[in-house]
Parts: sequence; C-alpha cells; structure tokens
Amino acid sequence: MKKLIICSGGIDSVAMAIIESLENDIELINFNYGQKASKEIEICEKVAKMLFCKLTKIDLSTMNQIFGKNQLTSDIVDVENCYEQSVVVPLRNALFCQISMIYASTNNFDEIVLGSHLNDIQIKDGEMMYPDSSPDFFKAFEIASALGKFKSDKLVKVVSASILGMTKKDIIKKANEIRPDILPITWSCYLSKEKQCGICEACINRKKAFEVAGIQDLTEYEQ
Repeated sequence: MKKLIICSGGIDSVAMAIIESLENDIELINFNYGQKASKEIEICEKVAKMLFCKLTKIDLSTMNQIFGKNQLTSDIVDVENCYEQSVVVPLRNALFCQISMIYASTNNFDEIVLGSHLNDIQIKDGEMMYPDSSPDFFKAFEIASALGKFKSDKLVKVVSASILGMTKKDIIKKANEIRPDILPITWSCYLSKEKQCGICEACINRKKAFEVAGIQDLTEYEQ
C-alpha cells in the first residue's frame, strides 16, 4: 500500500513510519508550524534518508500567529515537566490531516498515518488530553473528507496508533525491533537546544516510554 506518514521527527511519528515502512511504500510529510522545536524538522530529514523515502515539507510557519498561548509555538518561556493544557496546540492534527488529505488525494495514496497513540487520549480533569488524537476524531475527519470529494475519487483512510489500539510503549517497542538505530536520533523536546532538555513533559514521557518498553535510552539529554 502507498502510505503518507505525518512525521514531525518525534519518536511517535517516526516509530509509525518505521513500522509502516516494513511492508508498504511510504512517504513522509512534515510541517513547520512555527514551533520552537524546529530541530525536529532537521531530524525528519535524517529519518527520511535512513528509511530511503521521500519527504515533503510544508511551510506553515506563520500559523504561530493564530495558535494562541501554548508552550510549543508562543513566547511562553518556561516548559512544564508535567501535562498541562498549555502544551496543546489547538486542532494541530486537524490542520495537518486536512493538508495531508489534499496531498494524499492528488497523489494516489491509500492511507494517511499518524503516531497519535492511546496515551494521548487519556482523561485528565474530565477532559481528553489531546482531543484531536482520538479514533473518533480521525474517523469523523475521514468521513467529512469523503463527503467533500467526488464519489468517484479514491477513498483515503486515516490510520493512527490510537485506532490500532497501540500505546506509546507498543509503537516504540515494535519500531525498535525493526530499526533500533533510528529511534535514538528522534526529537521529543519542546525546545531546540543542542541536546534535548530532559526535563520538559515530552522528554519525561520519552524517558518513561523507553523504560517501560525495556529499551536502553541512548538519547542525549542536558539533564
């Protein structure tokens, strides 16, 4: 199958790219949405070369003007070491899926694949942590996209780790069995320093995922 992987250069999306590359023809699509962690774009380029696949880069850098106050794109200096709603970029997956659907539909892809997993949709304080990472959201998006196209157009499915019932540990463990050389270079940190900070929420989740998966964490952290 021909699959378009929405890939940030982070460990989740790269893990899904590795898994899908085993039996499918994959291409990566990456978005510069004005994130502070611009280092992940550089990592995505390296991953594409290591997987011998095409990478399409989309510049949405001016979008940081409308995303509001969040830790990833705005001038909030401090980054939290635990989940807060301020780490959520509103409807980011919706934006990425929409553009990816246009690209996939005009380039004969069968599926769009995301690394969003079951840990992303845990409930905290009565709210889903990342609402646009849920199977319900992706299914609704897929249906809406089909309704917006001609009936004769090819149906492009949306697949995520959450739809497949996979946790962060699951995808990391499976990807590591295939390409253990790639996961250590992925970028999870909310910042863009020489090394990943090791203390932001994303870095802490990364460390924990390696630990519970029983994989040695070869990432270079500042702390």
